[in-house]
Amino acid sequence: MFRFMFGVVFSLFWTSAFISGKYLVAYLTPLDLLSLRFLLATVMMTPIALFVARGDLSVYRNKQLWVHGAILGVLNYVLYLGLSYMGLQTVSPELVVLIVSTMPFVTNFVVSLITNRWSMMQWLAIGLGFIGVYLVLSAKMPKVSLTVGIVWTCLGMLALAAATLFYQYKASHHKALPLTLIQNLVAGVVLLPLANPSGWYDVMQEPVFALSMWHQVILVSVVAMLMWFYLLRWFGSAKASAFHLLNPIFGAVLAWWFFHAPLGILDMTGTLMVVIALAILHRHKQQSTNTSA
Repeated sequence: MFRFMFGVVFSLFWTSAFISGKYLVAYLTPLDLLSLRFLLATVMMTPIALFVARGDLSVYRNKQLWVHGAILGVLNYVLYLGLSYMGLQTVSPELVVLIVSTMPFVTNFVVSLITNRWSMMQWLAIGLGFIGVYLVLSAKMPKVSLTVGIVWTCLGMLALAAATLFYQYKASHHKALPLTLIQNLVAGVVLLPLANPSGWYDVMQEPVFALSMWHQVILVSVVAMLMWFYLLRWFGSAKASAFHLLNPIFGAVLAWWFFHAPLGILDMTGTLMVVIALAILHRHKQQSTNTSA
């Protein structure tokens, strides 16, 4: 029961990033706020990492750890979050969460191409999921089929899919804390030349911005990412991904709570279709894993 509730809390923390992000983009550009967030997370995590290491820093002399951490930092943080937060400037947070939640469909499609294994259940889940997203899109923008914000968010989702596949096949053997620390450090440094640090001090004096930023630094960049790595270790990638089924639900509820976003029939129907599609895909993966075992 503890590990199940752990996963539910993880989903809530992960989804809440886009709610607080909606407040942040009102004060700073996406590249500014993300660079600040990652550097603050690095400063916060460094003494924790040193304490956990207890003087043994040999793990940080592993060149492969730094290469893999840098790649994941660019994919997970610079591209995925950078593009998603650019989308947040013009797209509602619950819609961003819904689009990002289609990532398992993309990764499943790519893995099927690599392994050349297909099934009707996979096609059913992928088709149902994208129909659900289309229903929500049509409800949000009845007169506009595509916006720049949606394009940014879709590109960010593809970056997250690439990061997920890279972690699954190349970087899952690394310890969670060093990998998370390096991701934040690399992402913060990469984005710094594109940011304008001169305005950071002033916006940190704004209570709403400061509260939203520290929420992202502590609960998302540090806690949620570490929780995700622990879930992967406890359940494995197939079972742990099931907790992402809750993201669209939390996204819709949090957007309704904080921004009074309406919950129409098409919104609820489309979100439910995505959740069902993700559940079908997850169940199919479990059956495939059990069969191969």
